[in-house]
Amino acid sequence: MKNNIETFGTISKKETLASLEEDFCAGALILESKYPFPGYYHATIPDTGAMNPRSVYIITKKVHQAENIMRINHDIKKAFKKKFDATTGEVVVFNETRPCIRIKFLENFNSIPELVELYRKHGIRFLKYRRVRPYYGLIKIRKYFVLQSPEPGFYTDVEEPQMCYMQIPGQLKWNTFEKITVDLKRNVDDNKFDAAIGTIFRKNCIVDVVRIYDEHITKGKFHVLKKKYVEALKKHKLK
Repeated sequence: MKNNIETFGTISKKETLASLEEDFCAGALILESKYPFPGYYHATIPDTGAMNPRSVYIITKKVHQAENIMRINHDIKKAFKKKFDATTGEVVVFNETRPCIRIKFLENFNSIPELVELYRKHGIRFLKYRRVRPYYGLIKIRKYFVLQSPEPGFYTDVEEPQMCYMQIPGQLKWNTFEKITVDLKRNVDDNKFDAAIGTIFRKNCIVDVVRIYDEHITKGKFHVLKKKYVEALKKHKLK
């Protein structure tokens, strides 16, 4: 078996966001991802674990360095004793890009107030709760990856095997990527997948990638999608 690649990077995506019910927020502004991976589930909540929290975004008053949040997470896990993953990020809300802490893998919503209070004890301050109606918002998170690379330009996610990453020849802005993805989905037979853009930090370089979410991805489908994305990106650069 190939050695795992442990590294950091970023993921940018758009999802339907709305404020969490006030009872679970401990007075903080927390956004919930209502329909995760919309390109795959087509705006329906997946059946498995539908009542569990998916990704939630606690909006902070200021930007916090990823290193500081990692240290705080380490301390909180000693007291919290429940599974969760947390990382820094930013979310567009109220037409502004706001810093946040993204929380994932919680077993139930009842744990969120306790987690919010633990962050407060470590000096993290959050925006006050406000009701936010569902909207389609841009999210960018800093992500810790555990990957394998079975071939050049192809990364599989060890911890979340339904995700894989294809290297693309250059950086894409979100609006361009979104247009390319919409056009691509209209022109492939199997268009059941969700896509996002990201970066993977490697030694001496940053690898630009498209993240594909597909619970039944095959190597053949991956190669078809990669070919389509690379062709579309080259056409875009020629314009």
